[in-house]
Amino acid sequence: MKPLLLCSGSQRRESFNTRLLQHIRTRMPPDSTVDEIGATEVDLPLFNQDREDEPLVVGQVLDLHQRFTRAGGIVIASPEYNCLPSPYLKNLIDWVSRLAFLLPEVSQPFRGKPVLLCTATTGWSGGAVGLNTLRTLLAYLGADVMGEQICVPYAREAWNDSDATYDFDPVFQQHIDRVMTRFLAMTQEIPA
Repeated sequence: MKPLLLCSGSQRRESFNTRLLQHIRTRMPPDSTVDEIGATEVDLPLFNQDREDEPLVVGQVLDLHQRFTRAGGIVIASPEYNCLPSPYLKNLIDWVSRLAFLLPEVSQPFRGKPVLLCTATTGWSGGAVGLNTLRTLLAYLGADVMGEQICVPYAREAWNDSDATYDFDPVFQQHIDRVMTRFLAMTQEIPA
């Protein structure tokens, strides 16, 4: 089974989105293989075509590209900044997707790849507005973005700092479990 790639769009140390991915991971079957891209692993400059041939940049992008390519599915948790995904996440996607245009032996890692979008924000919308833009970007790159998504509004109130878990009500937790079950089924439908 190919690993699921968990990718947080936040660089914040106490990120609600990174915590949401950690929570989702605890709800996955025990035999699941998971790869997580942490913000501390990514040190890419702001996307600039003039830097596409710099060996250090290309090397890091190639490593990230391989992780996206190996994944059987991608779960992205993105914060919402002024109704848009974070600049960090957009920059990561720009670099990784661009590599297919530079190296003939490299494929587009998002094409046909199942993607689940999630967000945890402090506002009332739960980040749903920002996910629409992210959905458009990933669909443009050929990803198979799942129609359902996981949006956590008022994340500051949902977080239980005493034991570092989300304090979701049972109905919302069932929603997360149902979405993950359907997403995992989606990842099994793609060719190996």
